[in-house]
Formats: sequence, structure tokens, C-alpha cells
Amino acid sequence: MYSKPKEVLKLEGIKRLDLIHSGKANDVFATSNAFIYEIESTDRVSAGNGAKKDVIPGKGVSNNTISTAIFKYLADHGIPTHFVGDGTTPASKFVLAADMIPLEVIGRLKTAGSFCKRYECPEGIEFDEPFVEFTYKSDNAGDPPIDRKTIAALLDQMQLENEREIDLMEFYTAHIAELLQEFWLNFGVEIIDFKVEFGRLENGEIILCDEISPDTCRLVDLETGEKLDKDRFRENMKDPEKGYNELLARLCNS
Repeated sequence: MYSKPKEVLKLEGIKRLDLIHSGKANDVFATSNAFIYEIESTDRVSAGNGAKKDVIPGKGVSNNTISTAIFKYLADHGIPTHFVGDGTTPASKFVLAADMIPLEVIGRLKTAGSFCKRYECPEGIEFDEPFVEFTYKSDNAGDPPIDRKTIAALLDQMQLENEREIDLMEFYTAHIAELLQEFWLNFGVEIIDFKVEFGRLENGEIILCDEISPDTCRLVDLETGEKLDKDRFRENMKDPEKGYNELLARLCNS
């Protein structure tokens, strides 16, 4: 997945350096290896493009553990990812340094959330195959939906080289949807939809970055339909930490 010499991926003695980016939920640090960042999942939680904020104790460790397990699973099934190894804390991981592409790619298996609001349709309609759509990643613009034609017209702004790279991200996301279905079924969980982000390595390769966690997925108990993701926080449900704790327990006890 990465063409640099293996020496750059050695983690022995690697040190965390300065904070280079603090997002809504994660912090990104430079390291003593120029090719590697350290991402730390925090207990911060937000919804409504940051309009609603809080802290959920333990969320960072849960998200990092879950995301790490998923990234390893995806890599084992042919998806190139930025994951390199466990970080310096239980809430962190070492990843390949990449320039992020300002697009969020959403994979939908059933209708839910903003899709239903946008098209005034009921939740729970199952797609015949994974439905993939893009949003432009911009807090100022409100992360609006963006179609392929618009992305193609703004390739430089989207930090893409050609339209084939749009096809590649769409292909990866559809395949990730199928793999996530398989992954979560092993733990009695159904995935409804999810969001992923991609970045570009120094050698030009596009890889899966960021995280895949209860913050970026809609996950429900397969038997009861109980929500086990950030929707508990979005919808002011009791015990918003329950989903994170339950999913972590299922992974750790499997």
C-alpha cells in the first residue's frame, strides 16, 4: 500500500511532537518520523456541524480501538489505509502522513439521517447495492452535498488529478460498505450508513484515512434495533456513552 522503504515505517523510538491539527473529535500530531503522524481520538463529541458539543468520558479509547480493528480488517481485504500501528496512548494510532482530500464520501445501505430530510423519504429503505454520495468538506459551507460533475469541474480545488480518482474513491467506498456489513454482523450489529475520508501520499497514491467509528457510522443492534452510535448524542438519548461502551465490549469479548 505504500512504496516508501520499510525503514520509514519503523516505530521503535518514535516520538510524538507538536500538535498540527485539532478537529472536532481528533487531534493530529507530528512525530519524529516525517512520514508518520499520530492521531489521538478524544472524548470530545459534536453534532450539527459543531453547534452541539460535549464530552463523553472514555469515547476516545473506544473509538480508537474500534477504528483500529476496522482498519486492520479492511487492509486484510485489500483496502489501502493510513494505519501503521498502535500509538503512544490507548486512544491513539500511528498513521501514514497524507494530504487530505476535501471530500467526505458517504456509503449508504439504508436511508437515514440527512438523506431522508433532503428527499422527504422514510428511514429504513434498503438500497439494492451500496449507495455512494459525496459532500464537500467545509465547515464554512456546511459540508454540502456535491455531485460528480461539480467535483470534476473543480478538480484542483478538490485536490484531485483526474476523474478516475473520483471513480476510485467511489469504488473503494462501495467495497468498504460490503466489508463493514460483514465485519459488524460478526458482532450482532447492522450498519446503516457511514462516512469516510481519503488522503494522498507523497507518491500520489490515494488511501483511506481518518477513522471509521461510532462517530462516523450509524450502527444498530441487529435484534432490537437499538442505536449504538453518535445518534444517541444527536437525539439527546439517555446514556449517550452506551453505544460506544457496548460496541467496544462486543469487540473485546469476541
